[in-house]
Amino acid sequence: MKLARPLLFAACLIGPAAHAFDVAEFKSGMAQSEVKTLLIANWNFDMVVDISDDVILAYDNDPSVARRYQFRFCKGKLTGFEQDVRPSLKGLIITTNNYNNKYGQPSRVYSNTHIVSNGEKAVFAMFWKNGVDTIGVKYIVLPSAEQMSLSFDSNNLCYSTPRM
Repeated sequence: MKLARPLLFAACLIGPAAHAFDVAEFKSGMAQSEVKTLLIANWNFDMVVDISDDVILAYDNDPSVARRYQFRFCKGKLTGFEQDVRPSLKGLIITTNNYNNKYGQPSRVYSNTHIVSNGEKAVFAMFWKNGVDTIGVKYIVLPSAEQMSLSFDSNNLCYSTPRM
C-alpha cells in the first residue's frame, strides 16, 4: 500500500503532460535539435533559420505559398508553435467555430490597433485553454497585407502565454 501512494502522486504529476500540444510531427517538450532535424528531413522548406537562441523559423521564399512555421523554445525544449495560414474572413470564422466547439468559449480575446512605419496595424486574436496549453488564432491587417496564424503554447518559465 505504501508504494501505491507515490505511484498515484506520480500519475497526477504526469497527467497535465497529456494535454501538451501535438501538431503534425511537433510535440511540446521536443529538443530544439530534434525539431530542426525533422524540419530539414521531412518538410522541404526553402529556409530553416535559427533567428535567435530560442526561435527557429521555417518558411518558403514564394509568398504565394503562404507557408511559415515559427518554433519557440524554453531551455532547449519546444514550448510554442505558430503556423501561418492563408488569411480569409471565412477561414477565421470556420477556425473560431471549430475551436469553440472543441474548447468552449475563448479564455481571452484581444483586439487593438497599432501605428507601424507604413500605417496602421489592426490585430484580432482569440485564445482557448486546453489543460496547460493555450491555443490561439490571430488575424492581422496591415496597410498592404493581411496575415492569419494558428498558435499553440505550453506553460513555461521563459515567457507568458498567450504570446501576442
